Amino acid sequence: MTDSKLIELFRALTPRQLSRLGDFLQSPFFNKNDDCLLLFNYLQKYAPAFNHPQLSRQNVLKKLTVNKSLDEKSLAHLSSRLLALTERFLVVESFLSDEWKQQLTLMQLYRDLDLPKHYKSTQAEAEKILALSPLRDAGFYREQLIARRFFYEHGDHHQRIYNERLQVAADALDVYFIAEKLRYACEMLNYETVLNIRYDTPYLDEVMAWSESEIYSDIPAIRIYRNLLLLLTHPDETEHFESAKSLIAASEHFFESGELQQLYLQLLNYCTRRINRFNDDRFLHEHLEINKILLKNGLIFNGGFISPWDYTNIVAVGLKTGQADWTSKFIHDYCGRLPAEYAENVFRYNLAQYHYHLKQYDEAQQALLQVEFTDVLLNITVRSLLIKIFCETDQTELLVSYLEATRIFLHRNQVLDPERKRQMQKFVEFTAKFIKIPPGDRGRYQSLYEQLPPAREMMHREWLAGQVTKKLERR
Repeated sequence: MTDSKLIELFRALTPRQLSRLGDFLQSPFFNKNDDCLLLFNYLQKYAPAFNHPQLSRQNVLKKLTVNKSLDEKSLAHLSSRLLALTERFLVVESFLSDEWKQQLTLMQLYRDLDLPKHYKSTQAEAEKILALSPLRDAGFYREQLIARRFFYEHGDHHQRIYNERLQVAADALDVYFIAEKLRYACEMLNYETVLNIRYDTPYLDEVMAWSESEIYSDIPAIRIYRNLLLLLTHPDETEHFESAKSLIAASEHFFESGELQQLYLQLLNYCTRRINRFNDDRFLHEHLEINKILLKNGLIFNGGFISPWDYTNIVAVGLKTGQADWTSKFIHDYCGRLPAEYAENVFRYNLAQYHYHLKQYDEAQQALLQVEFTDVLLNITVRSLLIKIFCETDQTELLVSYLEATRIFLHRNQVLDPERKRQMQKFVEFTAKFIKIPPGDRGRYQSLYEQLPPAREMMHREWLAGQVTKKLERR
């Protein structure tokens, strides 16, 4: 049974949820089949992994004592019933945790039961809940729209005067539509800048014009997504970045953590594009400061862990911006938040990056020699750093053999992305040419400098260009 849908669901539940599920199954209102509770009690003993040999179908049939005799078919049927009850439990738990949904449902029921006094007091409570909500994201305006439309539809339609509830419902629809239209457009345009794809965004110009209206100036979701769209559609006008960043920082408390994380990631993506396209040092600093905000607010973690590549990027940007002390502290403070299967290798590699930055080549080389090549991308990043160290410390013979070994590795590797593979091959090829030039041969150094491919075609182009320039400047 360990590969069944029921067991997969049990593995995903927290200990508290499993405990409450047990309470749920003991209620005759929800469960009238005692055998479902008996099956649950048997399975729960093997939480949280649920991979014990006693969970095999044969052992369950042999060990489980129920009111009716079991065979393969009846066990499958009982498991299906327990799965259905568990799904109902999750729905009930979700509903009971959402006071807003409870009030709306209760209002509908009181309306259907023709109990106007009960309806009115419940409506007042619903409006109070909505008003006290700390959020002002698109989800809030969706709930506001539902409420305003509900109040209008259940009002007195026989009156022949101006109906304020109709106007309020229509206004709520406008706010929600504009906020969501801008949010979806941001996601679409952001994907377009990263991937070679195109989305249709009809009427976006009109919505952007509407969003500029003064009546929406106090709607954080509209103001923020409008500025992010301006950032995407006018990337050279960097003042939109400052505006979006200020608005997000001032409105953090209005958004759920998931959406707030996405807002900051859009700013990070813009910083990355400015760095890659224009080598804009200012946005290196912005990139690091945004990551510091994500770290402070816990928004960078996924399931409690930091991505190995986010960890590595933060180290790289921290060193490039001259914040070596902060970066060293980050490397050591957050290595424990890396996924276990990456932790040691990623920590060692980034420690090597730190020592290399300080020109502590022996320490950097020693750290790299402790890295195990469990990932192809980590493999080439470690190889790249070792090549730089061998070159800068004049370990020429070792460098020659290592370049050849790396060339063979790249030729044989079928996993690495083809474009990244070509970029790395160019780096190896031109570094090999560089070290073969006799010292003092300025003509050949100049010729090699002029032959260097652009950065988009070769990894570490700027580093190699810097090494060549040093040779040309040497008298």
